[in-house]
Amino acid sequence: MKNISLIAILILFASCHESLEDKAERETNDFTKRNCPVTIAPGVTNDSITFDKASHTIHYYYSLSGKADTMAIDKNKAKAELLKGVKDATNIKKYKENDFNFSYTYYSTKHKGQVLLKCTFTSKDYNNK
Repeated sequence: MKNISLIAILILFASCHESLEDKAERETNDFTKRNCPVTIAPGVTNDSITFDKASHTIHYYYSLSGKADTMAIDKNKAKAELLKGVKDATNIKKYKENDFNFSYTYYSTKHKGQVLLKCTFTSKDYNNK
């Protein structure tokens, strides 16, 4: 009987342990369901956040509208600002410590489906190693 109780406790403990990948998937899904779409700045809407286990990538999807919805985006400046945001973000520290990738895609609202900016950052980009 003791062995059965011990096995039950071990199974219960193992089922409560969530991998970082599972946590990322759960958190991105929960955030999207609870908050998206959400306007984060004039003309910038966060549509969703997803996690791809195969590539260890947290992917942020945005729509641009109004004055922000233009092909005249300074892509180099935008990428530099996004990278700085990844480097400075403390809320994703655990993911950065585990070499996750962070991807950003900005879509035009005026021209449905048109990608205005897409970039992905790996640990080589955001770690100062």
